[in-house]
Amino acid sequence: MSQTPRIPDKVINWDILNEIVSMDEDDAGFSQSLLIQFFEQATSTFNQIEQHIKTDKNLDQLGQLGHFLKGSSASLGLQRIAWVCERIQNYGQKREGSGITDDNYIQLIQNSLDLARKEFDSAKSELGQYYKTQF
Repeated sequence: MSQTPRIPDKVINWDILNEIVSMDEDDAGFSQSLLIQFFEQATSTFNQIEQHIKTDKNLDQLGQLGHFLKGSSASLGLQRIAWVCERIQNYGQKREGSGITDDNYIQLIQNSLDLARKEFDSAKSELGQYYKTQF
């Protein structure tokens, strides 16, 4: 098994986000509206993950939800959220760790979800300062 990569140092990859922000020249508020949509989507997806952890413990579904959020957060440059969501995806697919039980994977996903929510709050705070608004 390969070693888990380290979490990125910065909450936001500004090179990626600045490409999206540059589109505001043609459509004022475009980047901010994308971020608002992402934050709503992430909140809903986090709740879905929590629900699967508490009920059916469906690792495949949990992995798919992690994959979904990984892609949307990465496309916005929210690299720490993307990193944690990749852990959820990989744990759901049993691609990280070896010789552990499904219950252990569920616990790893719960721990990752808790971290994802913290990274989510950090991203909202940093972006709120940038946009001079509260997300």
